[in-house]
Amino acid sequence: MRNGSLRHIGDSARRDISATPDMITWRLDISGFNRITRLYWWAMALAGALIITAALISLRHLTLHDWTILGLLAGLIVVTSSRPLRIPNVESAISVSDVFIFLGLFFLGAGPAVLLGALDNLIASRRMTKCAAIWIMSPNLMAITTLCSSTAFYWMLAHMLGSQPRWPIGEAQISVTVLLPALAALALVQYAINSWLVAMFYALRASASPYLFWRSNYLWTSWTFFASAAAAGLVYLAVEYFGVVFVLVGLPIIAASYLTYKTYFERLNEKIRHIEEVSRLHMATAEALATAIDAKDQTSHGHVRRVQIYAEGLARIYKLSEAEIQALRTGALLHDVGKLAVPDHILNKPGKLTEAEFEKMKIHPVVGAQILERVGFPYPVIPIIRHHHERWDGTGYPDGLKAEAIPLTARILSVVDCYDAAREHRQYRRGLTREQALDLLRRASGTHFDPHVVEMFIKHLPEFEAQIAAQQIELQQDQEVSGFIAFDPATGPLWSPELTKKTRSDLTPSPNYLHAIGRAHQEVYALYEVARTFGSSLNIEDAMAIIANKLGYMVPFETCVIYRYHEGKEVAVAEHVTGAYAEFLRGRRIYPGGGLTGYVLTSRQPLVHPDPMPDFSDVELPRDAVYRAAAVCPLIKEGRLLGALALYSMTLPAYTDDHMRLLETVSRIASDALDNAIRYAETKVDALTDQLTGLPNSRALQLRFDQEADRADRADKDFYLLMFDLDNFKPINDTYGHPVGDDFLRSISRLLSSHFRERDFFSRYAGDEFVALVGRITEEECQQLCERLQRAVEQFVFCVRPMKYARVGVSIGTALYGRDGETLDALLLKADQAMYANKSRRKLMAGTNSFPPQDINNKAATAN
Repeated sequence: MRNGSLRHIGDSARRDISATPDMITWRLDISGFNRITRLYWWAMALAGALIITAALISLRHLTLHDWTILGLLAGLIVVTSSRPLRIPNVESAISVSDVFIFLGLFFLGAGPAVLLGALDNLIASRRMTKCAAIWIMSPNLMAITTLCSSTAFYWMLAHMLGSQPRWPIGEAQISVTVLLPALAALALVQYAINSWLVAMFYALRASASPYLFWRSNYLWTSWTFFASAAAAGLVYLAVEYFGVVFVLVGLPIIAASYLTYKTYFERLNEKIRHIEEVSRLHMATAEALATAIDAKDQTSHGHVRRVQIYAEGLARIYKLSEAEIQALRTGALLHDVGKLAVPDHILNKPGKLTEAEFEKMKIHPVVGAQILERVGFPYPVIPIIRHHHERWDGTGYPDGLKAEAIPLTARILSVVDCYDAAREHRQYRRGLTREQALDLLRRASGTHFDPHVVEMFIKHLPEFEAQIAAQQIELQQDQEVSGFIAFDPATGPLWSPELTKKTRSDLTPSPNYLHAIGRAHQEVYALYEVARTFGSSLNIEDAMAIIANKLGYMVPFETCVIYRYHEGKEVAVAEHVTGAYAEFLRGRRIYPGGGLTGYVLTSRQPLVHPDPMPDFSDVELPRDAVYRAAAVCPLIKEGRLLGALALYSMTLPAYTDDHMRLLETVSRIASDALDNAIRYAETKVDALTDQLTGLPNSRALQLRFDQEADRADRADKDFYLLMFDLDNFKPINDTYGHPVGDDFLRSISRLLSSHFRERDFFSRYAGDEFVALVGRITEEECQQLCERLQRAVEQFVFCVRPMKYARVGVSIGTALYGRDGETLDALLLKADQAMYANKSRRKLMAGTNSFPPQDINNKAATAN
């Protein structure tokens, strides 16, 4: 038998190559290897090539009888190497081909043995991979191995005999006592060189430890080499003492043994695959449960994966057993399973828990342990689940364990889970930075956490982070969290608005008790979420979307329409429509008194009606769109009519009093949210608008600058900041008064803004100064734009009194983002300096310091 270690290279290459067969190129390509691996590959390839060349030259001394033996051995190698025995649970395989290589060494010499070994590995590598680099590498490594082991074999023979033996030994009379040490040297060198050359190659490719890789994959395979050498020695002795005929008679026995082993290993592999598949399904089921539970607590899947990496890394540092390591991996996945018993409003509460709420939260380790006890894990998961909230000082829960009494696996999970959870954004808080999270661990070391575990975690954290980066597990901290708005983790409402009458009737109903429990749980949670999230929703569109989304968990509907009432126009517009036929209703206008919704707008009272079709009198719905029930509630805040909330159903015969109870409750809360959003939108517009000119103000400039800077950084495209200052505007104010000056500023701002593109930004900065942000423009185009604006302003005249007109000039300075600065203040300073330089040049060129009011005939005036 022989160890299939060189075949491991083929397996690795096969995993690395993702191309389809028609994409494979047979040219030599080692670009996927790192630099050290490429050097190693070339060294082994050249050394092996020289050895194989020398072996080929040695064939000229072979006789016809020798060629016959070589052909027979080569044929046997082709057959056995093509059908190796795969060893369960390891990457390697074994084959009897080593026996024939050793026989070639005995009967033909080192040269033919080298060629037989190279042939063996070439066949194996071609069977396992399409990578030409491996085809070359594998036989060359075997050539080196065979030459070294052949040299060791004949050296040991010479040492035992006290003289140089015949080369090859052929049918020479060699005693067993002399042959055995030589066979041991042969097997030992073959094993050592073979396994280490392959382990070195693979370890260099993976930037791993050669020793660890060798120990994991090849330490156990030494027996195969000694068995092969022993088998070859027995065959040699049989030929020597009994003749070839005896050996031929024994071949069927060898073949039968080979087939027996092959059948056994195939069945064993099949059983192992079945066990692994069952185990995978077992863990997949557990993971699905854990993911669903984590979703309630707004925990991302990335959090679980990172905690597993942290926990496993610390476990290996502490040299825990494989069972404990697997328990930690499973515990990281399932440690919060007991949160099934904790109400959602406690899990997702944004503020500090009350004492009663915290007592309720404390039950989840015990519940989780009780749930998982029924699973029967083959490794110690339960202590991790039960004790991961114990504290080092003994003040933890549920059992108040202290210090070393807490299982080490639970202490490890406690530290790593706290660190990663603190770093992640949750819907009720923002994540901490890396240093903030580490400071949190240091402060809690010795009280909450095992100080030694904290120390080891911080020490090895860079290693763990490198593993996480390699697996591309991103921290959920790069997405902006909008206040504390929480969205439901479920995939949709209990009654999906998109379901048609046919689809809903086809659904298989749940048992009544499950349906009732589910509805009660969803109603409580939905009402809590409505109350909690509506108050913080300051965007009108988001507020209306939340209304429709949350309502769907409590009241069935096919179509939900939220009308927003516009007081000045006395009309309600369908600004948010969800469900069936939304495209027909979106943007629809309803006037007070028209249809069911119009009646509710006028009466300001909720309405339930069995015939909703009057609400669709002016809408051409499809023929199959027949609504059977309608419920409409007004949205009112402090006597102010904000709109109406209308639900339409094709399946319900009528909306019940219970439906209306929920609808009115939601409507009251939604009215508050919508009123806040409307007032916020109005205030936001006022806060970002210059009241005199109607242009964006300096606050809006800062916001737009941040957006442009972020876009420029991502797209690597710069933009210009232009600063404008009107020349001699003050005399107009002083001579004709500020009302005239204000009118002049409004006119000049309209003139300037008309010269910018829609994607550009133009704002009033202060007084008679303006600022523009202009992107996608070259320096030459920017200069041309400035000259065009200056000409337009100088040609503009404004009527200040009958038959009296005034005009001004404008000085412009520019600054380029990136070149002149990367903050708004830096660019404003640079543009301001350039603007005053431009003002000085313009004064010198004009020969005057002012543009005084002038009497100009009406024909020349192009006033406001």
